[in-house]
Amino acid sequence: MSLRLRLTVLVAAVFLGFWLIASVWMISGLNNKLEVNFDQRLRSTAFMLGNILAHVPKDALSKSLPDIINASGVNTEKGLTCQISSLQGSIIASSNSQSFPNQPSLNQGFSYLSSGQAQWRTFTLITAQYKITIADKVAERDVLYHDLLISILIPPALAIFVALILLWFAIGTGIRPIKLLIHALEKRGSHDLEPIQLNQPLKELQPLITSQNALMARLAKGISREKHFTSNAAHELRTPLAGILAQIQLAELTQDATQQKALGQAKKSAHRLNTILDNLLVLAHVDADTPLNITEPWELDSLITTVVTESNNNNARLTYNITASQPVYCIPSAMLTIVCRNLLDNAFKYSKANTPVILAANLTATALKITISNHAHINQADLANMATRFWRKGAANGAGLGLSIVASIAEKYQGSLTLKNNNALFIAEFTVPVKVNN
Repeated sequence: MSLRLRLTVLVAAVFLGFWLIASVWMISGLNNKLEVNFDQRLRSTAFMLGNILAHVPKDALSKSLPDIINASGVNTEKGLTCQISSLQGSIIASSNSQSFPNQPSLNQGFSYLSSGQAQWRTFTLITAQYKITIADKVAERDVLYHDLLISILIPPALAIFVALILLWFAIGTGIRPIKLLIHALEKRGSHDLEPIQLNQPLKELQPLITSQNALMARLAKGISREKHFTSNAAHELRTPLAGILAQIQLAELTQDATQQKALGQAKKSAHRLNTILDNLLVLAHVDADTPLNITEPWELDSLITTVVTESNNNNARLTYNITASQPVYCIPSAMLTIVCRNLLDNAFKYSKANTPVILAANLTATALKITISNHAHINQADLANMATRFWRKGAANGAGLGLSIVASIAEKYQGSLTLKNNNALFIAEFTVPVKVNN
C-alpha cells in the first residue's frame, strides 16, 4: 500500500468513525424528541378541542363540529384523526370514520390502537360531557422520521466523500517532495555519488537528504581513497620487486664481490618490500570499521620505555619525558606503540645527523598527548601532504606510509595528528581524548 493511499485510508477512517458516532448519538436523540413532539401535538390538540367544545351549546354541536374540527387542523390531510364520542361510547363525530376504529373502552392518556394494517398512536381526553380522542398513524411518524434522517445524514456523508476526494489530491501534493526524492534516487546510476539536490525540500526531509548526501560523500571519499591506495600500493610494490629481480639476475651473471654486492642490494630491496607489506597490513587493520576493544588498562611509562629501548642505535640521540598519574583506557597499547615507533622512525630518518630527538608523553584527565620534536624544517606547502598515503618528498627513502598510519589511528580514536614547524624544530603532536573508565 502506497503512503498516499495509507494516509487517505487513515484519515477516512477517522472521519467515518466520528461521523458514525455523531450519527448514532443524533439518531437516538432525534427519535426521542420526535416521539415527545408528536405526543405533545396529540395532547395539545385534544385539550384545545375540549376547551372549544365546552363553550358550544349542545343544540348547535352537530352543526358546528365539522368547522371546529377543520379549524383545529384535525383532518386526514394533516395526518391527525379526531373522534368525539359521548361518555357512554356513542360516536358523535369522527374525521376518519372509515379507517379509525371505535374503541369506547379507551382510558384517558396515551395508547396504541390497531386497525387492519394500520397502527395508531392515540391520546384520549375525558371531559365532563365528551370523550375526545386524537390519533395519528405510526407509519406516518416513521416516514417523517426517515425523511429527517435522510436530510440530516446524507449531506454530511456527501461532504465527507467530497472531502476525501480533495484529501486524496491534497496528500498527493503534500508528499510530492517525497516522490521527487524517490525519483532522484531511482534515476541515479550505480556509480553516481553526487549529492541529492531538490528544489525547496520539506523540512522533515532535510535531515534524510543531509544524511544521504553525507553517506554518499563518505562512499565517494572511500572509493577514491581505495583507488588511490591500490594504484600507489601497486607502484610501491613493483619497485622493490623489480630491484630484487634485477639484482638476482646480476648475481647470476657475476661472481665474487660483484655478486655479493648484488645479493646485498637484493636483500635490501626485500627488506624494503617487507616493510611496505607490514605497513600495508597495519594500515588495513587501522582502517577496519570497528576500533579495537581495550580489555584492560595499561601503563604509559612502561610502553614508552619499551619503545625507547627498541630504538637500537638511536638511543644516544633520544631524550624522553613521561607525565602520567593514571592507567590508559582511551587507546589500545598496540596502537600507541605503532604511533610512537612511526613518529620516532620519521624523526630519526629525516632530521639532521647527530641532532637530538625529544619525545614527551603526557597523560591528563582529558587527553593523551605524544609530542616528538626533531631538528628539521618542512616547507609549509609540504606540511599538508605529509600524512597523505605514499607521499614522499623527492627521492626520500621509505614507503610514505608512516605518518598516514599515525593519522588514521588518530582519526579512528577521535583524536588528531598535528604537524608544524617551530623555529628550527619540526614537531609532530598526536592527541586522543581520554575516556572515563566505567
